[in-house]
Amino acid sequence: MAYESTMLQRPARSIFAKASEIDAARTCFEELTLNAKAYPDDLLEHLLRFDDPLKAMREQWMQELNVDCSEAFRHAMWSLREYGPEPENHPATGGMTMA
Repeated sequence: MAYESTMLQRPARSIFAKASEIDAARTCFEELTLNAKAYPDDLLEHLLRFDDPLKAMREQWMQELNVDCSEAFRHAMWSLREYGPEPENHPATGGMTMA
């Protein structure tokens, strides 16, 4: 609740800039509160040694997610072309080409 309160005091532009941090905090909070029984006691006990367990886990989670996603993104673009909805009847513009 303290994290949420701190975020809500920020200007809207700042909140948008922190979107990935907010998502990581939400994910970690939900996992630790709704799904804690899925994790071994020794891992949870280690986490509880931190002054702010949610912050520690959030920062680690963000580091884990900070990987090169270009291949996954390329695959998503391919899947959109192959299996996704048909585009609207607009010609391609803006200099983007599909090679």
